[in-house]
Amino acid sequence: MSELREFVRTLLEEKGLKLGEKDISRIVEDLKRWVPKRGKDLLVKTRDGSYTLISSRYGEPYHSITAGAVTECLYKFVVPSRILEKARSYKKIKILDVGFGLGYNTAVALTEVRRVSEDVEVEVVALDINIPERIPPLPEPYRKIHEEILKDLPSYEGKNLKVRLLLGDARETVKLLSGFGADAVFHDPFSPLRNPELWTADFLRLVKEAMSEEGVWVSYTSALPVRKALLDLGFKVGASRPVGRRRGGTVASLKGDVPPLPSKEMEKLRSSPYSVPFRDPELSWEPMRILAEYRISVFLREISSGEGTKLYQDKQR
Repeated sequence: MSELREFVRTLLEEKGLKLGEKDISRIVEDLKRWVPKRGKDLLVKTRDGSYTLISSRYGEPYHSITAGAVTECLYKFVVPSRILEKARSYKKIKILDVGFGLGYNTAVALTEVRRVSEDVEVEVVALDINIPERIPPLPEPYRKIHEEILKDLPSYEGKNLKVRLLLGDARETVKLLSGFGADAVFHDPFSPLRNPELWTADFLRLVKEAMSEEGVWVSYTSALPVRKALLDLGFKVGASRPVGRRRGGTVASLKGDVPPLPSKEMEKLRSSPYSVPFRDPELSWEPMRILAEYRISVFLREISSGEGTKLYQDKQR
């Protein structure tokens, strides 16, 4: 606690800001709540009968327990990304999977694309810092391709199919993909408050450079900082339908159509102090630095808007 308090004080001094101890304490308390609680990888059965893991590093499940792991893959990623529609008319589909995790999104997507077309060529590039040693198998009909991909990683090739996994800090590996021309981006790191380095405006700018103009970016998150960053980067931003929780995920595209955001959600993006994007200008900040900079920015916006200091309660992944 004392080290975190001193860290916040140092950041404030660098910015030429002086806050009272009460305000510093509120910032510190938020940051403490956002720190992941580490443990062991735990196997969990999800609502649709498929299994996922709870990450020992981030203290969160790789997939929605309340929706179901396979259900989340289908209805928060595959369907809203529109790759199934494109499989009917495109000769080749490119997918960027940010946060490969257990490989579920990729395996489910490939299986569903093959239901539509055996002939369309598919190329997947996936990013992750590492993957678990023991990954629970997917149920049929996704198990075969899932097992084949995992067995041959970091590179798998099949009929009209290529999958490449780039291991390491995604902030570095994504730089290799400028001009890739992704038709779909599955953006699936852990939640913004646990894994903020992969949700900053600066990282999303590099993801944008790896997309085609008609490409569709999809994620489970409805977090205000993420949606605002996408808007600032020139994306049209919409919402996917709710699956396993009250709010839907996010769909974004530079030129493609997206389902519109509800008016209340758009108003939050315009007026809420919490809609300020996460920043990581050198793509090298530690997660706590990103979160502390964000929380200080929120505080300053609260003061300028006359709302006073609030505790930020993020109830969504």
